[in-house]
Amino acid sequence: MTTTFHRIRATALSVSAVLAMIPLTGLAQVPSPTAPAAAAAGDPPDRVARLNYFAGTVTLEPAGLTDWSYAVLNRPLTTGDQLWADANARAELHAGSTALRLDQQTALDIVNLNDTITQLKVTQGTLSAHVRALPAGQNFEIDTPNVALVATAPGLFRVDVAADGSSTTVTVRAGNATLYGDGGSFQMSAGQQIQFVGTSLQQQTGGSAPALDAFDQWVATRDRAEDNSISARYVSREIPGYEDLDANGTWRSEPNYGEVWVPTTVATGWAPYHEGHWAWVAPWGWTWVDDAPWGFAPFHYGRWAYIDRSWAWVPGPVVVTQPPVYAPALVAFVGGGGGGGAHWGVDLAIGGAIGAGVAWFALGPGEPWHPAYHYSPTYYNRINNVNITNVHNTTIINNVTTIHNTYINQNAPGAITAVPANAFVRGESVAQAARPFNAQALAHAQIGAGAPAIAPVQQSFAGALRPAHVGAPAALAQRQVVATRAPVVPAAYHDALAQRFAAGGGKVPGAGDPVVRTAAPAAFAAAAAAHPGKAGAGAVAAAAGFRVINRAQVHPVGPQGAPGHGNAAQAEAHAPNPAEQQAHAPNAAAPKPEAEQPPRTNEANPANEAHENGVPRPQGEAEHGQPQAQAQAHDARPAEGAAPAPRAPEGEHAQPEAQHAAEAPRGQAPGGEAQHAEEAAPKQHAEEAAPAPHANPHPAQQQHAAPHPAPHPAPHPAPAQHPHPQQQPHPAQQHKPEAEHKDEHPK
Repeated sequence: MTTTFHRIRATALSVSAVLAMIPLTGLAQVPSPTAPAAAAAGDPPDRVARLNYFAGTVTLEPAGLTDWSYAVLNRPLTTGDQLWADANARAELHAGSTALRLDQQTALDIVNLNDTITQLKVTQGTLSAHVRALPAGQNFEIDTPNVALVATAPGLFRVDVAADGSSTTVTVRAGNATLYGDGGSFQMSAGQQIQFVGTSLQQQTGGSAPALDAFDQWVATRDRAEDNSISARYVSREIPGYEDLDANGTWRSEPNYGEVWVPTTVATGWAPYHEGHWAWVAPWGWTWVDDAPWGFAPFHYGRWAYIDRSWAWVPGPVVVTQPPVYAPALVAFVGGGGGGGAHWGVDLAIGGAIGAGVAWFALGPGEPWHPAYHYSPTYYNRINNVNITNVHNTTIINNVTTIHNTYINQNAPGAITAVPANAFVRGESVAQAARPFNAQALAHAQIGAGAPAIAPVQQSFAGALRPAHVGAPAALAQRQVVATRAPVVPAAYHDALAQRFAAGGGKVPGAGDPVVRTAAPAAFAAAAAAHPGKAGAGAVAAAAGFRVINRAQVHPVGPQGAPGHGNAAQAEAHAPNPAEQQAHAPNAAAPKPEAEQPPRTNEANPANEAHENGVPRPQGEAEHGQPQAQAQAHDARPAEGAAPAPRAPEGEHAQPEAQHAAEAPRGQAPGGEAQHAEEAAPKQHAEEAAPAPHANPHPAQQQHAAPHPAPHPAPHPAPAQHPHPQQQPHPAQQHKPEAEHKDEHPK
């Protein structure tokens, strides 16, 4: 039986290959991945950031817009986007496997986000960054008014910027970082906290990292949930949103597709790409933004299949050597549109008349997607690296060349979604605007796995975002930060795809005039003029708010900002003792907090104990802004559902537990390759006689106290208050419960 199956299957594949070479009429024409125009253009970034959690009022100003809007889950964030976490608010976003957490009254700008660079700007507030991986060639940087932090190893980093921008407190819980200022660089290692003033690495206070405060404990709880994620066994941690799959579906093995994920929190008759909206995000163009709290990974990576009367997401195998590539929406459009074709419209019954509509359905496993934007052959192959693993004979089939007018999902129940063209281009809710689609129209329609060639209008950029009356204070936009790289011009200001669609007549009658941005603001032009490779140390790009430091011209400085005698001398003077090395072992990323009183539960609304902003909270996570008891905060594990955890699939692409600290030797990138000389972080501490900011450190942190003998006996530990490193401490009780914020942002 098995032999017969193999023969039939081999014959079918041979016939398919022959048919693929015959130029049949009526087949959808798609651009070749080796077309000269595609190869000549630059590829878009492989990575985006995803806002996956927020509590309280969090607002967003996308690149190219000038007004703040209430943030929504799952909107892709990229270069030029800005976030503001208002009073009593918190937010979490992911850029690949790196988790970024914002505390209240924090302004975050994404200066640059591409395949190799993550550059962020914090002009006020608190940002915690957990950098899980930092392969050779990757750069992670946080720019603040006083210093630029460049990670030199995976770790846990926190910056607290004073409200007036006069000081920045840097805390390194795990890993190593190099701090840059005017003419100097300073190395920080795990277990240190230093407050900097000015822009020349002047140290106001310094010492061992204090015990975890309420924000740190919240960060640790979120990290533990990710560490224990079931879905990390089946997909790469570089895919944003993998952790939200655990509480919203189950994994199972399918003979034809390998490991698949089936959502369990959807209504009967649900189909992918039906509940959400479209938005224009440069440089990718039309982008799907899903409404489900888990709705990011399954709509920008992998494919969907209709199996046993239910939809299943097929992520494909984990390819360690090739990071996943983000796609704006992996769908096929009915009526054409392959690579931005002109025939995008379908006829729909709209208000008793026939009007122009847009229809689409999810691509199936092995079906290639053809970007509307220009791309290189390498990019095309990587974004379509969705293989079908047949476990019967352990072969892998790459079906990225056979393109025809028949797709796996086009006849699945409810697969095709259609909306009026006006609703599509204005970013209206698809579920509300959907119209019945006559499946018989497929027999004569052209289908293209790309995007409709419709130029964006004014409403396309905001999509479903609602205007907000709060945002980052205007003064913060003028606050200068220290950086080692000049800012790049966001793609929103040189949108070649929108320009091409508009020039081709891609206009929807009655939806508004196409909007194409081709000129960048003066601030970006000034920044581009201050090229960091030609500017001297401390070069200023004042118009853009960046004080760009040339790494090649800086010199190591001493613990108090004085000129040092090189990194070796600095490391020798402040090398940690063996006890410190043990305390900062790779698995000791974050010390356990002191035991505190258990938080009060929300008796009036117990539902808030389990959910915030529609995202299920892992069991054991503290209520927003309130620390858990020590036993719950560090020993409990997130709930994995009543069903037992699924086994790891054959082939062992399960991933090990993520670590908070670097596994590679300091001064080397993972894989044994040496890091850039000026970023290599020696093992050292910079503690001076100045007392630590917290008077009552956790006993575990006594192991990495300053190596110099203390002039006075250490004070007896007492239940003293723990001042927050920020200038304006905010006790946990100030954070509003979820119920009080439910009207402050869209669902």
